[in-house]
Amino acid sequence: MKASTLKFILFIIVAGFALNACESGITYPSVAEKPTGEYHPGQFVWHDLATPNPVAAMDFYKTVFGWEYKALGSGEKAYQVIMLNGQPIGGIFKLAAKYGDASEWIGSISVEDVDAAVSFNSSEGGKTIFKTSYFKGRGTTALVQDPQGAILAFLHADGGDPELDKEIPDNDWLWNELWTNDLEGSRKFYKTLFNYEEKSISGAKAPYYVFEKNGIKYAGVLGNPVEGARSAWMPYIHVSDVNATIRKAVDAGAHVMMEPNSEIRKGSVAVLMDPLGAQFTIQEWPIK
Repeated sequence: MKASTLKFILFIIVAGFALNACESGITYPSVAEKPTGEYHPGQFVWHDLATPNPVAAMDFYKTVFGWEYKALGSGEKAYQVIMLNGQPIGGIFKLAAKYGDASEWIGSISVEDVDAAVSFNSSEGGKTIFKTSYFKGRGTTALVQDPQGAILAFLHADGGDPELDKEIPDNDWLWNELWTNDLEGSRKFYKTLFNYEEKSISGAKAPYYVFEKNGIKYAGVLGNPVEGARSAWMPYIHVSDVNATIRKAVDAGAHVMMEPNSEIRKGSVAVLMDPLGAQFTIQEWPIK
């Protein structure tokens, strides 16, 4: 991706974050179903879709995954809370049309101290896209680009993080995987930031590592399989039937970036791009 294109995408994302952060009177949903008072630094706890067309995005994800929505605010400042089985699992916010047509899923990762995480990211060569701010009900957050180019949000959530290693229902977030153009640099950065332990997965077609703590898996990392693309975090959605989900997604306008392959996790996984350009992965789990 060209530097000018990347700069443009970062601009439209920060514009959307600024728009929603400044909306007064909104109380954002907690990342946990019930207050836990516990924090698990390095755990992905929330996902937001930045898109120029929330209506089209909402229609697509409702058709494919059955997601429902609850609007907070109105007009250009509306924030759409994604609801699954009556519980909030993410959000969608609008980017003004003048900023282009790029869409992207942005994951929020738990940190003990947002300012300290931002400072470390900067010291390692990362960039701060949207400085530390407080979202009522959600917590303290900052949007950054890590030293290898991936965009994510640091979050210290009000009420604590969700429980670790809980059962994941269909159509909920299952996993997060970093596709990086600097595998060694990314591994070092995140292990240092979160004190992750690392396990190499044997038998993978390309080097693949899992970040974990105390036997609980937090995220994966591999070399970027998309030539010319910048580093990015890839969110996974749990499905019961990957092929049936692909059919629904394609009928709703999605592009299949990677078809299920019997040599890759026994054909249980596929990579999709929604009609507005946001990428995500669907995965059956456990693998049969």
